[in-house]
Amino acid sequence: MKILFITAPLYDYLADSLLIGFRDLAGADCVDFPRKPIMYGEFPSVYGRGFTVWSKPIPDISPEARLLTDVDVVIYSNYRRQIPIDWRVLVKNRDKAPRVVYLDGNDDSYINPGVRPFFKRELYEAEPGVFPTGLCVPDRLVRPLDVAGKTQLHQTHVQDEEFTRETGYKFTEEKEYYDDLARSFFGITMRKGGWDCTRHYEIMAAGAVVMFKNYDTKPPICAPQCPHFISYTDKKDFLEKASRLVVNGKPTLEYMRILQAQRDWLLDNGTSTARARQLLGQIESYFMDEPREPMPVVHFKRLRRGRINFFVFKEGVMLRAITFVKQNRLVEWLYYKMFRKIPGVGLFISRVLLKEKVV
Repeated sequence: MKILFITAPLYDYLADSLLIGFRDLAGADCVDFPRKPIMYGEFPSVYGRGFTVWSKPIPDISPEARLLTDVDVVIYSNYRRQIPIDWRVLVKNRDKAPRVVYLDGNDDSYINPGVRPFFKRELYEAEPGVFPTGLCVPDRLVRPLDVAGKTQLHQTHVQDEEFTRETGYKFTEEKEYYDDLARSFFGITMRKGGWDCTRHYEIMAAGAVVMFKNYDTKPPICAPQCPHFISYTDKKDFLEKASRLVVNGKPTLEYMRILQAQRDWLLDNGTSTARARQLLGQIESYFMDEPREPMPVVHFKRLRRGRINFFVFKEGVMLRAITFVKQNRLVEWLYYKMFRKIPGVGLFISRVLLKEKVV
């Protein structure tokens, strides 16, 4: 199966982690367009300090492999931002048109109308032709389970302000971050921009038990859908539950059962290859009884190509701007504390440039 995986120069946890999975599964038969420099280590990765998704370049493919003939599936990895990219201009199939699939990894619950099948990360209510999907972690980062090396109750980098007011980054090296998680019996996590985030999967990959604040209030069909997560309401509740699972610094049999159940779920659902394989199965099932349509005739190809080029240029400029801000602490402080607070600026950045929605 040949896949055209439509990307965008900007960071995207869902799209970029899935691209890793598709490239692992399909190799050169997964073609990313536009080719994404941060995935190949050609541009500094500063978002999230580059941990997990962007810390190791993916293998590149030859120019010959990038020729988009005989494409079976076109995947828009973040359709809301990629609307300017018209797949009909890119694909060179002679006969049958490819299947077209739409993904959205944004924090909000907005669903683009009229495009199906649609795979949504923050999916709160069921709709025909709309399916839940979620984030994932590269398979290479999944460590063997090792309870003997655990020396602390929870990780150092915690986002829940009941545990610490210092919620900023604690590590500058990815290995140190994962080592700290591996030393922890529990990984504390919570809802931030959306219910799903890479941190949940990083905790499981390192070999700690996920404790998720108010997990039992999450919409059932919204990712993550792991039935083995432990929900806690506040710090007191966390400590009470932790004390029953780890006694005198030793894991109980119940702790070991939960740890193994979470690991099994991760391997089946939450690694990059597992998510990619799962998505391909859903695509095949959705189109099972539908015949392939003929390739459409496309007019104004130069204008459509120009629109694509402008989109890639604009996103490239935004990527460089984000990198500049993140690499300079003073500039970053001025940006978030002053510039974004100018009336209308924050709204323009979020709604116009980043295509975020209020739902």
